Amino acid sequence: MYSFLVVSNDSSMYNFFKRSLSEDCIIYLAKSPDDALQISLKRDIDIIFLDILLNNRGANKVIEGLQQANNDSMVIAIVPESQPTLSEEAIRLGAYELLETPLKKEALQRISKRVLENQELKRELGFVQSQIKSLKPENMRLTELSFHKQTNMSDLHLPYKEIFQKFSKALTQVYDLGRLTDLIVEALAELFKVGRVVCILVYKGDDFCKPYRCLGFDEAVLRNIHFASNQGIIHWLSRHHQILHKDVIEREAATDQLNMREAIHIQKELNLLQAQLCVPIFASGNLCSVITLGNKITGKAFFDEDIELLSMLSGYIGMAIENALLYQEVNHRKIHNENVLENIPYGIISIDTKYKVNTFNKSAARILHIAQEDVLGKDVKYVGSVFADFLLRTLKEKKTYRMQEVVHPVSHATYDVSTSLLLDGTRELGAIMIFSDLSEVVKFETKIKDLEKLVNSCLGDSENTVYRDVAQAVTNLSRSWISERQRLNRNHET
Repeated sequence: MYSFLVVSNDSSMYNFFKRSLSEDCIIYLAKSPDDALQISLKRDIDIIFLDILLNNRGANKVIEGLQQANNDSMVIAIVPESQPTLSEEAIRLGAYELLETPLKKEALQRISKRVLENQELKRELGFVQSQIKSLKPENMRLTELSFHKQTNMSDLHLPYKEIFQKFSKALTQVYDLGRLTDLIVEALAELFKVGRVVCILVYKGDDFCKPYRCLGFDEAVLRNIHFASNQGIIHWLSRHHQILHKDVIEREAATDQLNMREAIHIQKELNLLQAQLCVPIFASGNLCSVITLGNKITGKAFFDEDIELLSMLSGYIGMAIENALLYQEVNHRKIHNENVLENIPYGIISIDTKYKVNTFNKSAARILHIAQEDVLGKDVKYVGSVFADFLLRTLKEKKTYRMQEVVHPVSHATYDVSTSLLLDGTRELGAIMIFSDLSEVVKFETKIKDLEKLVNSCLGDSENTVYRDVAQAVTNLSRSWISERQRLNRNHET
């Protein structure tokens, strides 16, 4: 359970947070800087949402008070979208993120999730650092050896493994690829005390790969760097399945294990990245990423201990990146499907087995004059009794409908309704409905019938003839009506 503190003298803002955030969150309200500091000192607050428009330098007072008290709560500044200078001021004061007004539920949930993930991983990183310090005996002085010379680390292996399993478990809980790689780069730089880290993503089937995230580099420079997948560092790591140290290349070239041309090419790439180590990250047997580490800021060499830890951590990082890539692919498909549903000109409503609405597209909202946020996630009754009855019968009685015309009892609009069960194999997931407004078609039919009566009355009178324009009007309306009916039939069939 997370705790949030809203610091604002606007009560409506607090009510918005109560409606928008999960019910298992605790939300406190402070209407003044003094109240905010008191609550933050007495309560374990995860995120503080600070209204930057507090009077009398209130926002400054809150942030300064938190810094003096060494409070590790994350501050998200609430700033007006129309005043970019306030955004710059909030960041300068120490706000971690910005939330712009007018407030939007999706933006609030997205930023809150991102900040909580970052906070959790920082706690894990702090735990790792404290454990690493406690594991080094005072009387044990490690000699700086090249990584390929073995040092007896059997006493430390198991504790380090447990530490990194805990840390890597936290990594695998982040599914956004960009956020994940940012955290990996930051964590490795902190753990191994290096000034430069680069994460390169290797996509299967691509001829080239480029740096994806970095630390200690000018990103504009790195954007112009790319590596061939069939030569250089990427090829060497794919072939050897081991961490590459720059000294290894010189040794292999000297012993003819590596031809001079390839050695020069690898050295050139290492110099571009200013890398001492290149760590291969594998997923399902394929190289999916390469992480390069520069020199230690202490000026020391990498220990055997460092290599063991990197080797151990690479497996967990590979699993995390693979999960993130799969999530990214699934999310792209989901977004594509949602875009299709949102832009289709027919209303679509779906419910789950608990009768909660999980799909209500823009056309459904437009046709029924109901806002999406008023029905999504709620009981199906909120879409109206007529449509709720069709969906419930489909789900409960397994009765499906195909092009069933229904007249709404209030608006008297005519709808064409089709329903179906949602199935995953034999397991029921819910029910879905597609519908359209036939009101315009009904108007066509009414006009045609009226004109037919007029034509028949003219024909019935022997002294009158049917005027050419009246006959043409009947023909045109008939064609329009038939065309509209055929279009609806085709769409329902698809």
